Amino acid sequence: MPIIKISKQYLIDQNEEFITVDVPASVVALWQRDYAKVAQAKGLLKDKRDKMRAHLDTMRQEWER
Repeated sequence: MPIIKISKQYLIDQNEEFITVDVPASVVALWQRDYAKVAQAKGLLKDKRDKMRAHLDTMRQEWER
């Protein structure tokens, strides 16, 4: 779950469970674009994870020799 900072000027309501904000569409569009980049990067790393682990195992074996 991403953590975001929102200026208090957008705050509409707040209670023990929720914070309601009115954020401009341009800000939401930026967040969506940034989130898409993060999700894409996570996917790339997930695809390379097995290769990276195999490489680390090889390096450990060479180090132990």
